Parts: sequence; structure tokens; C-alpha cells
Amino acid sequence: MLTKLALKRLTASDLTFFEWHFKNRQAGNQKAINLNANVFTDQLYPALSALRRDRNNQLGIDLWITGPGTAPPLNLQRKIVKGTSYKNWRLDGEFVHNPEGAPKRFNVLEPGDLAVFGFDGDLEPDTVTLLLVAQGVQEDTALFHGLHGLLKDDSMIVLENDSLRGLCVSLTISQDHPVWQLVSDDDLVEAASGQAPALERLLKRGRAAYLSPQALRKAKRAAEEIGQLGEELFDYYLRTRLSAQEISDYTWVSAVNAVAPYDFRVLAGNSWEKFEVKTTSGSFNREYYLPLSELREMARKEGAYRIVRIYDASPDGAKARLSHELHAYGRSIIAALAGLPEGVTPNGVTIVPDALMFGDEFAISVAPDDEE
Repeated sequence: MLTKLALKRLTASDLTFFEWHFKNRQAGNQKAINLNANVFTDQLYPALSALRRDRNNQLGIDLWITGPGTAPPLNLQRKIVKGTSYKNWRLDGEFVHNPEGAPKRFNVLEPGDLAVFGFDGDLEPDTVTLLLVAQGVQEDTALFHGLHGLLKDDSMIVLENDSLRGLCVSLTISQDHPVWQLVSDDDLVEAASGQAPALERLLKRGRAAYLSPQALRKAKRAAEEIGQLGEELFDYYLRTRLSAQEISDYTWVSAVNAVAPYDFRVLAGNSWEKFEVKTTSGSFNREYYLPLSELREMARKEGAYRIVRIYDASPDGAKARLSHELHAYGRSIIAALAGLPEGVTPNGVTIVPDALMFGDEFAISVAPDDEE
């Protein structure tokens, strides 16, 4: 499940969450950041109205604070609480102090600066990322104005993942900026499924150096979900072709055998062909991983073996391209791997789609009546 995002304009009383502001701004004794009820409970976590009675109105959370600017993450244990007299829940627990090595880090914050919250957890949050975006910090200037335009006159809103991604792309926000930690991350999802180039990109961005166990588990789930989605979309596509009598039959092999070295068998004319589905929510050119079992099956002469590249995938549909027959290609990779030192056996290889010959792009669009 994607991180639930919210955008908030910080008030002077919100800033009392930080020790320096509490002592120097004379903005009251709140010592917490308000989480507006019309966003936090009404939209993001409606189940909290029932759950909170079993938790004494307190939720322990793993808090990661990033920013302002490109400041590194600070990991703390805090609480989200709701007092009997509170209208809103609050991010609370104890003061946040300026960390060692950055004694003035949070001092630059001003009322009107912005906070982007990333909440992880289905029925209630267990991990919260707090990104501080300060208008007075050079690295934040463009992002601050872009986010301010989304917030308009509201004090807190739900922020869609795609909206945040699109804003960061349109503003050409540096990959070094911690805002990218909150965006649905194709590199993170692909690294979680074993793709070395994606992991290398994460390391260059500093993303993997402070990856929480919860984030890694979420990325692995996302990798499994996007793979399953791709197979479901291709199954839908094959059903439409079967109905149009463009193919004679097909079998969704991996639906009954999870370790099969291909996902589908398709009977076109008098011959069966094998299809392995590789799916991404990103672009066609993102790498994908081929385990050794699939490479060996690709290299066999028994039936054509093709890759189905599904990209820009969503529950509503995707784009797709089919590779040419890959028997010779698979044999060339197996031969190259045979040159490794004795005792060394690779688990697989990562492939750049442009390295293969693919046919023309076609669309898979799921009709509303066919959605489950």
C-alpha cells in the first residue's frame, strides 16, 4: 500500500514541537503539531475513531524527520495522541531538539512553512515521515512555492502521490532532496525485488542508507502487487483475444504454479508459446530482472519464449510490448555466465528492455464493467 500523504501549513503553535521555538517564540505550551481532524481521521484514518478507545487515545510511532533543505533524516520515537479536550489529534511525545552536528537545524523554521507528512499503516499509522519545507532555505524554495500552490487557503490537505511526483518532476527538484523519499519510488520497489541498478541509484541518492524495515517490507509488498497486477492485465488482454478468436487457447501457468519459469502458455495457430510478464508502473525502459530458472527455460528449444513488457501499469490498464522469440538471446546469456569462475552461480541477470527486440506498443484498457 502506498504511503498516505498530507500537506500542512505550520503555525507558530505547531512549531513549539521543536524545543528552540518553544523557548524563543512565546507561542503557547502546545509542544505538538496539530493533525487536522478533517484530514487525519476523516480521510486518512477513519477507523481511529473506534480504535483509539482501545489505545487510550495514544499511538506509538516511529518518526523520521527530514529537512529543512537536504538535512539528513532524524529518527525518533514519538506518539500521536488525542486528549479529551482536543478537537484534533497531535504529533506529540516530547520536544524535538536540534541534533548534534546541526545545532541550528530547526531554528530556521517560520510560521507559514510547510510540512509534508507520510503516514505508513493501514488502519492506523505506525511510521510517520515528517518532511519540513522552509521558504527561507534555498534548497526548498521551488518546492515550497509549488506546494503552497496546492494548499491554497487550506491549512491541511490530503496530498496524492501522483500529484507530489508530478510537482517534483515539473519543478525539476534535485534527486538529493528528501521529498523523493515520500514519492512512490520505482527504484525502491525494483531494488526490493533484487535489481542491482535500481539499488545503485538509491545509494547514489542516499535513499538506501537509511531505509527503515517498514519501508523495505512495504517495497517488497509493492513489488509483489505490481507483478500480480501485470499478470492480471495480461490475462485480461488474452481473454479479449480469445473472445475475438485471435488465439485458440491459453493457460495462466503461474496462477497454479508460483515457481514456473514463465507465466502464460498461449496457443496461436498450431503452436504453443511461453510468455513471461515483466511489469512496472514506470516507463518501458526501466530494467527488469530475469532469474536463472527463466533464462534456462528461455534457452531451451521447446516452444517460443517471449517477454511481455507491461509499463505505466495501473488497475485501469497499461501499455505493453511483446518481444520477439528469445531462444538465441537466452542461449547467449547462459553461455556468457558459463565463463564465471568455478563455484560461482548467479541468481539471474538484470535486463534493459532496449537490449531486446520488441514489437509495437499496444494498450490494455480494462473496461469498467470488467473491474472487480
